[in-house]
Amino acid sequence: MKTVEAFVNKENYTAFTCPYCQHTYRISVAKLQGKKHNIVAKCVCNERFELKLNFRQFYRKPVKLVGEVINVSTGSINWYTMTVLDISMSGIRFKVIGPKDIKNGHRLHVRFTLDDQQGSVIDKEVRVVDTRNDSYGCEFLNLAYEEKELGYYLSLIHISEPTRQPATSRMPSSA
Repeated sequence: MKTVEAFVNKENYTAFTCPYCQHTYRISVAKLQGKKHNIVAKCVCNERFELKLNFRQFYRKPVKLVGEVINVSTGSINWYTMTVLDISMSGIRFKVIGPKDIKNGHRLHVRFTLDDQQGSVIDKEVRVVDTRNDSYGCEFLNLAYEEKELGYYLSLIHISEPTRQPATSRMPSSA
């Protein structure tokens, strides 16, 4: 069964395209928030596909960017090498090479270079909000949404494929 990922906007609407016939839907998913995020949909072409709903506030881009991190909360004076695994307008997830003295709630200072044409440097404080499988999810502190380098970098990959048919408000039947 094919899978389609659909991002949900602030108004709890999403748009997605059937992977078989390219029929496009625009639907409300307000009833699904906080519940099921993966559903099986049946299109008007009678094909079924898995629809993965992404309720994140910001798109998260998978990356592999090398940088460095220092733990401000512990007063460390040592910078450690890190690899940024994903990035969004609100934060990053990374793995660190070196001692693992990082805990949820710690404030860190991170520096890394985007793989854009300008080689833009992100040099920010973050707070650890999630620790999982030797990786750390962090939110940016004092990051203005208008930070043009990061906004432009993320906008380049958040452009979806053009739709071939006009959107309809009908929801495909759920199996």
